[in-house]
Amino acid sequence: MSLSGRYLIMVLTRLFVVGFFICTVSTVFSQVGENRYLVYFADKEGTPYSINQPEAYLSQRAILRRINQNIPITVEDLPVNPENIDQVRDLGDLEVIYSLKWFNAILIETEDPDVIDLILDLDDVIGTQISPFIQDDQTIEAPTDEFISSPKNNYNYGPSFNQIDMINGIPLHEAGYSGEGVWIGVFDGGFSFVQEDASLQNLMSSDRVLGTKNFVDGNDDVYQRSTHGSYVLSTMAGYLEDSLIGTAPDASYLLCITEDVLVERRIEEANWAAAAEYADSVGVDLINTSLGYTLFDEEDENHSYEELDGNSTLITRASNIAASKGILIVTSAGNSGNSPWYYISAPADGDHVLAVGAVKPDETIASFSSRGPRVDGAIKPNIVVQGQSVVLSDLFEGIRTANGTSFAAPIAAGMSASLWQAVPQATAQELFNAIEQSASLYLNPNDSLGYGIPDFQFAFSLLQDLTNTRNLSSVDSQLNIYPNPLNDGEMLNMVLPKDFGAQIVLELYDITGKLVMNRQVAAYDGRARIQSMPLLNNGLYLVSIRGKNG
Repeated sequence: MSLSGRYLIMVLTRLFVVGFFICTVSTVFSQVGENRYLVYFADKEGTPYSINQPEAYLSQRAILRRINQNIPITVEDLPVNPENIDQVRDLGDLEVIYSLKWFNAILIETEDPDVIDLILDLDDVIGTQISPFIQDDQTIEAPTDEFISSPKNNYNYGPSFNQIDMINGIPLHEAGYSGEGVWIGVFDGGFSFVQEDASLQNLMSSDRVLGTKNFVDGNDDVYQRSTHGSYVLSTMAGYLEDSLIGTAPDASYLLCITEDVLVERRIEEANWAAAAEYADSVGVDLINTSLGYTLFDEEDENHSYEELDGNSTLITRASNIAASKGILIVTSAGNSGNSPWYYISAPADGDHVLAVGAVKPDETIASFSSRGPRVDGAIKPNIVVQGQSVVLSDLFEGIRTANGTSFAAPIAAGMSASLWQAVPQATAQELFNAIEQSASLYLNPNDSLGYGIPDFQFAFSLLQDLTNTRNLSSVDSQLNIYPNPLNDGEMLNMVLPKDFGAQIVLELYDITGKLVMNRQVAAYDGRARIQSMPLLNNGLYLVSIRGKNG
């Protein structure tokens, strides 16, 4: 949200033609799995997609997330040029598994080494990558302008009380903030028995599973392969009175399999990137990933500690890009504290990734929790929450406890969703900062606990102060603009707060953030209009209206 004024969305309908040249960097051709390769393209020149028509490849909710956080649509958001994909597909015995638009790449599978030589001979090719990205015609309902405020909750937490009370999340729940209206993507190795788990029946019966994608097998079936994701989900979405209350029991969830539990290969990082692009496109607000990568089955794929610099590994770069789209990325720090590796794993090293370590119920460090610092000395993990003796749900054993930063991360992620419901005007980065600043060691962080144990009620106060400073609420309730969409020749009408004054400044920006119109307009009794709009390309525009009081 801009500090200079409240932005409204305006859609203009007009025939649109554009031509442009795009150039990307990266020149790598790599094998990232058994007979699977990531093919990188030099640019997106000639693409049929446009940054001025993002509705062709992003949902309305994804576009609104960018607008609300003042994030422009860029070339990075454009899908891979279909002509480039077809050029590769036509070369012979290969299968295109999925595309990675943020890296301008496709994942292919082939057993014919001659095909690789043919691909490298193409003028537009500079590299390769992995794992099936599947985008179907499924539509997801557009969001309301703000997250929903729930009635007050008086949960009986049972044995799960401590893991929420430790981070001072109970007051948010009591105030009615339990994640309602917030969309969380959960990336894991499988979600077996979620449909039968008693603690997740409230989630399933209320149709708050937004969608499912299996990027390992290339289908939509995620209720298989592993129960790890089911345990992770129960710490957020679980609802079983007197037994288990998750940190975001009323949030909505997008479930994705990215981890192949049978092997450990770098292709899983590409699966994660594909899932993040998918989650971004449908409009999630937050991604939890209880996964981490350091060493692989094939020694030549191993990461080194030196690679954990915040922006080197594929999964870390994808996490940082996802964060740049306004998504809060929460990930487990890793469970290597007792192993020779010792340090955090990727993507926990990411500059914009909230890496979560683990403490015991008595708030002392869990020995298995991976340590920092990052290779450049940056503080990691960012925060710690309970990760030892975590209460979760198991279909076969019932409510039980388990250990791992895999469960610390979703506790933090779910409470972050409840916090975001409470302060929907906050950006993802502001949320990230407030959580860090609320933590117990913020002024004196260390390599084991990072900034310490967060206090989500304190983070709420920090965000309230920040958003109150903007004084947006008085504008939201009174500002309107119509008609929307606006056609050629139509008059633009504005209804304004009456204390805006007799003169306003109206600025019109295209979706890239370029200023296309700046006018002073007279206002009469809270109303203003522009009779002659400039000829504009079809697409989404941002309108900034400023008066003497806001």
